[in-house]
Amino acid sequence: MQTGLGHGQLVPELPEVETIRRQLEAKIVGDSVESVALLGSRVIRRGSTDGLQSWIPQQVVGVDRVGKFLAIRMLNGSALVMHLGMSGHLRLSTGERRAMHTQCSLTLASGQVLDFVDPRTFGELIYVAAWSLDPPHADVLSHIGVDLLMDAATVLDRVGARFGQARRSVKAFIMDQRMMAGLGNMYADEALYRAGIHPEEPCARLGNEGLRSLVAGIHRVLDEAIAFGGSTFEDRGYRNLEGEGGYYPYLLVYRRQLRRCLLCYSVIERVRYQGRYSHFCPQCQRRLS
Repeated sequence: MQTGLGHGQLVPELPEVETIRRQLEAKIVGDSVESVALLGSRVIRRGSTDGLQSWIPQQVVGVDRVGKFLAIRMLNGSALVMHLGMSGHLRLSTGERRAMHTQCSLTLASGQVLDFVDPRTFGELIYVAAWSLDPPHADVLSHIGVDLLMDAATVLDRVGARFGQARRSVKAFIMDQRMMAGLGNMYADEALYRAGIHPEEPCARLGNEGLRSLVAGIHRVLDEAIAFGGSTFEDRGYRNLEGEGGYYPYLLVYRRQLRRCLLCYSVIERVRYQGRYSHFCPQCQRRLS
């Protein structure tokens, strides 16, 4: 398990959410919802909760992910969309004592109970009457950009024109969920390092070749992180469905400031830019101008 250095609490990113999606898919698809208990007053802040009653009884037919959002899909075409926020996690149990800070609880026909636990209440559940995994998914997620686990050709096709014209920094672009969905600060730093791109480089200077390298770097780091179940720090309280943290061991620049680059032995730098810290190697990730 990784340890933190006091950078503030982090939101689970695509690898953590995809890990949970795969666990949920294996555990609850084919099961049916017998009851829904809404326990937190802030957990549903958009839309109505009335449709949740149509879930009783209703079979779970799939679990989808769009960027950092999960969607539990039901036989009647509806879905419960969720965002974990900073401290949220899902807990699947066999009905033992409910965890503290449970905001919503689904009891399934098998006897399993799925709790949405969120101490800081920054997470959110959204009932969607008609769900589709294809864009625009649903009105609540119509702003979400291309999912970064899509194949490289699709990602390049969806963002190529906007990337080539963008004057803002490449890191700001890839963390904008309206453009590319799923990255946060940590995996953005790691992907840029693997692509050899400075985080403050303007997108327009990188061109098509730079974008292809970037997408390859993103896919590499996401695939690696998913294989290890994501990442957990002392101040990044991510837990998967089984209550375990992630064990991704290949953080090459993130939170490694003042340490040596593992490729060229230059000292890793950390700079604050637009309210966020960026970690990079000044030698491996040189500015183009």
